[in-house]
Amino acid sequence: MPESLPQRIFSRIASLSLSRPGLVLSVAGLCVIASAVTLPRLRVSTSRYGLVSDTNPDQARMLRFFDRFGNPDAPVLVVSGERAEDRRAVVDRLVAGLEAVPELRGRVLARVGPTEVAEVLLLQRPEILSQVTGGLPPDVALAPLVEGGLPAWFGAIEGQLQAGLDGEAAPQDPARAAEGLKQLGGLASTFDRYLAGEDLMRAAMQAQAGEAPVRGRDEAGYIQTVDGKYHIVSVFPEFLGNEVSDFAPLITQIKDIRDEAIAAGPAGVDAALTGLPALAVEEQRLVSRGLVQSSVWSGVAILVLCLVMLRSLRQTVLSLVPLLGGLALTLGFVYWYYGYLNLITSSFVSTLLGLGIDFGVHMMHRFNEQRRAGSDVNSAIRESLMHTGPPILVGALVTVLAFLTTLGSDFTAYAELGVITAVGLGFVVLATLFVLPSLLAVAGKTGLAAVKKEPPLVHRLVGFVARARVPLVALAVLAAIGGGWGLSRIAFNGRYFDFLPRNSESVRALEALEGDPLMSPVYANVAADTVEEARQKTEALRALPEVAGVQTATDLLPPLDATRLEQLRAIEKLGPLPDFAKLAARATTPEELLPKIKAIVDALDEVRFALQQGGQPIEAVDQAQAAFRALRDRLEKAGPDERKRLAAAEPQVADLLARAWTTAKNVATRGSYLPTDLPPLFRTRFVGRDGTGLAMFVVPGVSPWESASAARFRDAVMGVAPDASGLAINIELHSSMIVAGFRRAALWAALLILVVVTLELRSLRDGALALVPTVLGWLWMLGLMAAVGQTFDVANIVSLPLVIGIGTAFGVHFMHRCQESEHHNSHARLDDLVRGTGSAVVLSALTTIASFASLTLSDYGGMKSFGLVMVLGISSCLIASLLVLPALLLMLGRVRMH
Repeated sequence: MPESLPQRIFSRIASLSLSRPGLVLSVAGLCVIASAVTLPRLRVSTSRYGLVSDTNPDQARMLRFFDRFGNPDAPVLVVSGERAEDRRAVVDRLVAGLEAVPELRGRVLARVGPTEVAEVLLLQRPEILSQVTGGLPPDVALAPLVEGGLPAWFGAIEGQLQAGLDGEAAPQDPARAAEGLKQLGGLASTFDRYLAGEDLMRAAMQAQAGEAPVRGRDEAGYIQTVDGKYHIVSVFPEFLGNEVSDFAPLITQIKDIRDEAIAAGPAGVDAALTGLPALAVEEQRLVSRGLVQSSVWSGVAILVLCLVMLRSLRQTVLSLVPLLGGLALTLGFVYWYYGYLNLITSSFVSTLLGLGIDFGVHMMHRFNEQRRAGSDVNSAIRESLMHTGPPILVGALVTVLAFLTTLGSDFTAYAELGVITAVGLGFVVLATLFVLPSLLAVAGKTGLAAVKKEPPLVHRLVGFVARARVPLVALAVLAAIGGGWGLSRIAFNGRYFDFLPRNSESVRALEALEGDPLMSPVYANVAADTVEEARQKTEALRALPEVAGVQTATDLLPPLDATRLEQLRAIEKLGPLPDFAKLAARATTPEELLPKIKAIVDALDEVRFALQQGGQPIEAVDQAQAAFRALRDRLEKAGPDERKRLAAAEPQVADLLARAWTTAKNVATRGSYLPTDLPPLFRTRFVGRDGTGLAMFVVPGVSPWESASAARFRDAVMGVAPDASGLAINIELHSSMIVAGFRRAALWAALLILVVVTLELRSLRDGALALVPTVLGWLWMLGLMAAVGQTFDVANIVSLPLVIGIGTAFGVHFMHRCQESEHHNSHARLDDLVRGTGSAVVLSALTTIASFASLTLSDYGGMKSFGLVMVLGISSCLIASLLVLPALLLMLGRVRMH
């Protein structure tokens, strides 16, 4: 029988390998060595933001936001415990430890108190300026009074009391006078608590506890979840990049500080670290460990399966050589073309191992079949290459086409995975066609290519298929119909946080935050050029039913109406600006302050007597007098700790006054707000890198992971801010893009593969028959997914085109053998298909299944999900190829038993 053109081509390849095996192996070895040199320099990119093309409009908007404001993703510590007081104690320790890290100084937000927001204190309470200007005696200048520190301040209080007693001060309404005495007592009580060891700023806030609480803060100003169950410590570092390697060192340092704070804090309090940087570090740890585990188990499984099916350790090793060589060449290609692997493409190793071994298995099986038929080594090599070369090449081509359909995706990572795996398959095919025959030729001279027995159990399938051909086809069709019905029941889950174990620290903390209307790390980014534009956008966004809350710095800057601006301009009547450095340099002692406190106690005694004589209530003066007497007693008994705190009070107050005074004066002079009027910590979080613009972070009030509700949120937010970006916006867009992209990829894969297979088999009918196992297996996979409740996700949806490509390769091998058997006989023999090609398909499928099954051993849910769906799909295609296609060919009369 004359040879076909493909057979003549592969016969010449065999001639080269048989005549010059040393040359072929030397050239291949040099190429592999050259590629292997690059392996130590190949890095793995762990950036989430590099997975999508920069030209994608949604991605481009987000990157523009990052360029202007920096990456807003922040590590967050979620502090839990029964008692709020215990949680606050741990928060204080955490803040102290974190602030000691140079990169985090001034970048830790755990509460909103005077120290954190000193710049806006007078902007929020501008009436204080009017009270100061109206309350100072005419002969008292403000600057010297402020610079004089605690003795001067308490001396001024005593002077005011005496002026009132002497009739020198303007007469006051009794109610107003009582309120003034109450505030005076509160001042003394706050200062007494500070000397006793309580935080001065916390004491000052609790002195104002009668004011309406702010959502997301407790009575002491500590940040908490809206339900009050957890306290929150947010950290806003300036990461150098978006790689996990940029996050990991600081995340480790934060965890160490957390561990120390928990160990030294009250019992029963815990602090879990979450936020996207912490989640990314946890994800990278699981992915790295999973890749090592899956690669090892995949290699072991392939080795064991080859040993069982090939019945030879030496043939198994020979079959693996082209695979390992192709893998090395592929890694070299990745280094020179991309320079890196990413979170998606790093999984190509297990994929290539599972797919690439198929080529060597088919050739080795045919080699053994020819040897069992009586051919010598060289003839067996030539025959196996001539008859398995074309289907190997076509099978590789259809799989490559399936991978290359991912090029149509805007997800760069999927496109890169497609290219890398396609190139890898090309290298493995070349190594199989040239290197494996050369190895067999060399091995044949040393007796390593002896005749091997037929793989076990395969011969029994022949009779089973012949007897049950009708039920097999009928059941296959019914199962396919059920699978098609199940497709509508398979949802898409875009929540990639579910890939992490539920019991991991970052996930537990995430679940505590994700539903919070203020602290959720899932939000949309919105920008404004001015403070007033940001205020207007905030009001519009908060009015949307799809929005739970908005994180914005405009909450610190009250509307600057005419009344507030006039009150702020009272600062101009206070004379020269005090020298706050003089105040900061003071260190008052108890001996300096005691005379002033005692004078106030005496003056209050006189005020009490005067009120009694006038028949007015004395409760307020009694409370004030009791507070000052307690302060006097503490100063008289002051020990080293009280003295230290007293000496530190004036520098703290100097810092607050300088910051508040400077900002108020600037706003009064300017007549408007600028983003730079915000406190430093809030500038870090909300103001652009160039000092202009304000960022807002919009938390969804609906699920951002469900397509319909996420689309409503996106449309509502973008109706207010068309430039909105970020995770809460992109989730739905990316999910829709992924689903549409891979549906399109699956369709293109099917069409292209049909064309290629039809052209290669030179028959539309045979091309369609080659696709039967793929169609059945694909539909069965969908039915199994629906039955076990498996959803599609960003990891496993790539299986849609891949299963088509891999499954088609099985059908191609069977139809090639059918045509070959027909050429040698008047009809195709079932024995040739099932026992000959079938055993090779079984081994190649099992090795591929083993590679993907190894992914399910990982703790990372994305690898588990992808591995499971691929196992279901390939197993279904194998069963359809091995049982249903031969049964169908029997029913059509294309194949006979003998």
